[in-house]
Amino acid sequence: MKITDVLIPAMTQCDLAWSSKKRVLQNLSSLVSEHLGGDADQADSLFHSFVAREKLGSTSIGDGVAIPHCRAAGFKRIHGCLITLQNPIDFDAYDDEPVDLIFALVVPEEKNDEHLATLASIAALMQKDSSRQLLRECQNNEDLYNTAVKLERSR
Repeated sequence: MKITDVLIPAMTQCDLAWSSKKRVLQNLSSLVSEHLGGDADQADSLFHSFVAREKLGSTSIGDGVAIPHCRAAGFKRIHGCLITLQNPIDFDAYDDEPVDLIFALVVPEEKNDEHLATLASIAALMQKDSSRQLLRECQNNEDLYNTAVKLERSR
């Protein structure tokens, strides 16, 4: 599955001032829920799903990148959210590096194969030093989205 299958411009945000892992997960939950026309209950449910997944082990993949993800009922397709942070935060990374580049996924409960394929695709993109650098250099939401699309096409 391609990143462009799960990511849209409205779910791409640059230079956010979110200051903790908890705040990131809360705000991601709200962002996804608001975009999809959900309510506070849906946002709360997503937040708890993200937290439950993080309790299994950090979703940081190292080098300042995290891919928080969760399964959620009521979704028909995978939704992604790409953000950069103004200041890196502790994300309990195995390499102890703070995180400033985050690609979150909300996955329908029954989409296991697509979930794994999408995670693999995002991880492959984010493991390249040059890709991370280009994403970190983005100055606005549109640039961040367009850069992610270009990086995917160049693989």
